[in-house]
Amino acid sequence: MATISEALALATQYYRANRVVRAEQLYRKVLTVAPQEPEALCGLGAIAQQAGKYDSASTLFGAAVRVRPESVKAWFGLGNAHQGRSRFADATAAYERAIALAPNLVAAYNNLGYALEQQGEWERAIATYRKALELQPDSLEVEVSLANALYARQELPPERQERYGIANAELGQACQKAGNITGAIAYYQQAIALNPTLAPAYYQLGEALNARGRFAEALECYQQALELDGDNTELADWVTIYQSLL
Repeated sequence: MATISEALALATQYYRANRVVRAEQLYRKVLTVAPQEPEALCGLGAIAQQAGKYDSASTLFGAAVRVRPESVKAWFGLGNAHQGRSRFADATAAYERAIALAPNLVAAYNNLGYALEQQGEWERAIATYRKALELQPDSLEVEVSLANALYARQELPPERQERYGIANAELGQACQKAGNITGAIAYYQQAIALNPTLAPAYYQLGEALNARGRFAEALECYQQALELDGDNTELADWVTIYQSLL
């Protein structure tokens, strides 16, 4: 019979391989033996968050930080869960706890910056992104976050907007591939704001909206993509078929 540590390691492997059902089964099995096992709680929290079940994720990560208050993973996950619920002040506090425990955790700085943006604390947000870039200068995600914040403040030079439109679309594709549809939608929308003639971003946004069941909005995106890429016969056929199914 596998030990708890072996079961957790296998569950993590399943999760990273996107075999979420098997991962969830194993994490829950661990909790039947060790009801307060923080790694299992965090694993289930991550699965709930990926499914958009932010209330459940918040409960699970909250339980994990109570059991293991020194867990960076638990505080970071709790911040993400709060952010998913638009509880940005709570998210800020959780990310700050994660950073206090792990001062070089670039992802926590990046997400903290977004939480600060949503509270109108633009100067702190931009400073946080710059700190993250100091720690990891080659992070495209942080570079794009900073560019998006500067754009919102009308401080991003126009000649850089096309580049960051493409970069946002690339990050959207990465999110979509990882199953993070909410994140993908946000990146595609930002890509279009920065570069309104970027036809692939409209198509990709349509795909993400379709995955969320937002069919009318998806059709509008497909149609806009076709308007920008009128010679794409495959896309034209797809728009015709899709429209007939609505």
